[in-house]
Amino acid sequence: MLKNLYAILIAAAILGTSLCPGKVLAQEGPPPGGMMGPPGGMMGGPPPLPPPLMMALRAANLTDDQKKQVHTVMDSNRATTAPLMSQMHSIREQIADKLLSSGSVSASDLTPLLTQQEQIQQQLDTQMVSTAIQIRGVMTADQLSKVSAANDKLKAIHSQIESILGPPDAPPAP
Repeated sequence: MLKNLYAILIAAAILGTSLCPGKVLAQEGPPPGGMMGPPGGMMGGPPPLPPPLMMALRAANLTDDQKKQVHTVMDSNRATTAPLMSQMHSIREQIADKLLSSGSVSASDLTPLLTQQEQIQQQLDTQMVSTAIQIRGVMTADQLSKVSAANDKLKAIHSQIESILGPPDAPPAP
């Protein structure tokens, strides 16, 4: 348990230091090397891009024109995913209502809702990949190289944390 607590504290410290530029962003606009966005998707859904890409994108040092292009891609993504997220939210509410009802519930009662949820999740995942590919298309080969290097460094940091604390799902040390 102590090991998991340390893992949480270290992860919070790393996350906190990586989010510190957000305070500056509120006062001075986007950082010169990239863009910042909300950490998660709308209504508690998935983020618009895979988190490693969102973090590494800051290393690309996008030009103002590229930032505008990325914003256009992200706006289009939001327009596409908003109805899907609304449907997902509705399905999750229906599942919760059935599970929290006073009557009996079986797995077969939830199967149609779970099937719908899986189909919508697949559409959201496909849209996220499409958005990421479009954003990659905005970057130059040099910028993609910088993003790749930043991603490699982030992976190395994650590996170092795991080597010190063990994997997140590891049982606590005796």
